[in-house]
Amino acid sequence: MIKKLIFDLDNTLIMWKDEYVDALRDTLKKYNNNEDPNYINDLIDSYENYYDKYDKEKMLEHINNNIKEKLNMDFMNDFLESIGYMSAPDDDVIDTLDYLSKKYELVVLTNWFRNPQINRLKAAKIDRYFSEIYGGEDFIKPNKEAFVKAAGNTKLEECIMIGDSYNLDVMGAYNAGIKPIFMNPKHKENKNNFDEIEKLSDLKDIL
Repeated sequence: MIKKLIFDLDNTLIMWKDEYVDALRDTLKKYNNNEDPNYINDLIDSYENYYDKYDKEKMLEHINNNIKEKLNMDFMNDFLESIGYMSAPDDDVIDTLDYLSKKYELVVLTNWFRNPQINRLKAAKIDRYFSEIYGGEDFIKPNKEAFVKAAGNTKLEECIMIGDSYNLDVMGAYNAGIKPIFMNPKHKENKNNFDEIEKLSDLKDIL
């Protein structure tokens, strides 16, 4: 019997709209820094290749090691705060979560910093549906520890993971002993034929 649904955030609950790059551009401008926001975004994307958890000081160091105009912690804090304002309500997502929350406990498991993601969920008016938001400060997907932490006191076989990354969300959950559902609107290859959906509201038909 399924008791808990674990959701990825970006491109699962809130669709990606280059909002991180927009936040980077605005924050760089505030600090009169001329570095390319797209390049810094690429550096942020590569962070997980070198570190097993999210840490502001380590991320700042990772960025500064690869740019000429160095940044400080004030920049990092302002950037992370600004991300929290870059999401908006989606009626279909709200309706789906309202339906699911009456049947299951819902939590979020994201590889990004926890507080900015909480603010994004609030801006999207969906934070109230989740009993907990697990960020990347402790463990990151696809490490098994991340899924075990999100499962909490619920047995792994009583959880389902919903996410758009085949490697991080789907295979990570599967290898941890959790059933995955692949958020796959672009019809990417589904090598193991896991259950998949095109949009979040499809969950109402299968759960």
